[in-house]
Amino acid sequence: MEKDKSRIKVEGVMQITEVIANLEKLVADMKVGLVTIAAGDETLTLRPSVLVNVDMKASQKKDKEKFALEISWKKHKEMDGFTDLAE
Repeated sequence: MEKDKSRIKVEGVMQITEVIANLEKLVADMKVGLVTIAAGDETLTLRPSVLVNVDMKASQKKDKEKFALEISWKKHKEMDGFTDLAE
């Protein structure tokens, strides 16, 4: 039976500079139409569509702040990936 769902999860405590580097890599990857995530010896490469759904949330509590970003898209053959937007 063919596996039709792959998942990689990256979580843990990081220095803010490492988080920034990961976000900068994400932006560079998305500009060329890819999102590649690696955890250990596993790698997952996604190809965003031209149109994506974005969900941003922020919250503050007495001793904790939180920011969450979710980007999702439907796979469409005619819209898979796109050319470099940096032009």
